[in-house]
Amino acid sequence: MPVPTQTAAVESGRLLLADVVYERLMSVIVSGELAPGEVVREEEIGAWLSVSRTPVRDAMRRLGDQGLLSYQPNRGSRVAPLDPRHLEEVLDVVATLSGKAAARVAPDLGAADLAMVEAHLDEAAKAHANGEGIARAVELDAALDVLLARAGNRVLTRTVVGMRPHVDRLLGLLPGWPEATLVEERTTALVDALRSRDPGTAGDAVHDLVLELGHTLMAEAVRRGLAS
Repeated sequence: MPVPTQTAAVESGRLLLADVVYERLMSVIVSGELAPGEVVREEEIGAWLSVSRTPVRDAMRRLGDQGLLSYQPNRGSRVAPLDPRHLEEVLDVVATLSGKAAARVAPDLGAADLAMVEAHLDEAAKAHANGEGIARAVELDAALDVLLARAGNRVLTRTVVGMRPHVDRLLGLLPGWPEATLVEERTTALVDALRSRDPGTAGDAVHDLVLELGHTLMAEAVRRGLAS
């Protein structure tokens, strides 16, 4: 899967150019448009987005720091492979920290916030049923973002958000997987846990959702030869 050939020029605006390039490049990595192992060349990204190589270089460096791009001497930059051992470590951290955020906010979570979480989870279920992997990832992330925002720990949030694209890659590459019943069971358990306002129950529900969904997707990625 090469870099998209259709020009998608970056428009000027409030965001720094490197930030926009970073977001665009991140999106094609997470969606699988740039497959694991795909070569990523600065000049091709620059042509695709109609920008100079400087913001492209900055964006690629950031993605490298996140482990989404890998650099090898004489071979250049490539989309990082899906490494089960690394993904296991990422899932552990994301599940643990997201669970801590849920436990912290559960007793005081307002009705509007709970409704927002439910709405995003409903949209995630619809996207799952329609085989829309990226839309599913976006909605699941948005549901957890409500809890992260209310937890008020910027370091925790920054850590989770920085690692989450590795999980989102699995969601994007394996649309419609696993069976809808598993997703429904875990999201329903999460909503019930938040309604209970019990910190331990809410924390465990988020932790279990992230881990079980992640492990199931990772096992399927290995089975299909997408991860090794």
